[in-house]
Amino acid sequence: MKKNILFIALGLLIGSVTLTGCKKGENDPFLSLKSRDARITASWQLVKVDATSLYTSSGGTTSTSTQTFNGTTMSSTNNGMAGSSYSYSWSVEILKDGTFTSVEVFNGDSETINGRWYWLNAAKNKTNIVLDGFGSFEVNGLKSKELTLKNYSKDVVVSGSSTSTDESTSVLTFEKN
Repeated sequence: MKKNILFIALGLLIGSVTLTGCKKGENDPFLSLKSRDARITASWQLVKVDATSLYTSSGGTTSTSTQTFNGTTMSSTNNGMAGSSYSYSWSVEILKDGTFTSVEVFNGDSETINGRWYWLNAAKNKTNIVLDGFGSFEVNGLKSKELTLKNYSKDVVVSGSSTSTDESTSVLTFEKN
């Protein structure tokens, strides 16, 4: 009896140590029976965007712009003032063969792009993905029916004695079609 309890305890200990390695992204499920390759290869529909851009110059000028998407309408603000709003949709089908098809609809005008995708760090964690033509993204969450991509960029321009910086962060949430 004591041997059975010891084996069960040892099994639980080994299982808990092993399973903590399953979660790669910040918002990944604790445990998934499917690989990241199997979970990401699907047809995805954009449902939410939260993006912020901060521009600063050495002359003291600052500007903040935001972009949000609620599933049907993309809206922007600049320094807190309402900007443009328009109907928008984006679907991406990511295939096992390393290709993807993107369909963007902007105010009724549709554009289809076919390209290649790949894991930026495929040998280890598969935490960053590249969609040719769209850039690289951190895979912040990859669940069976939800994909969250995060992008951060910082551009610094030096011209003579002046410097300007543009920092952008975007979080895109997709649901499986």
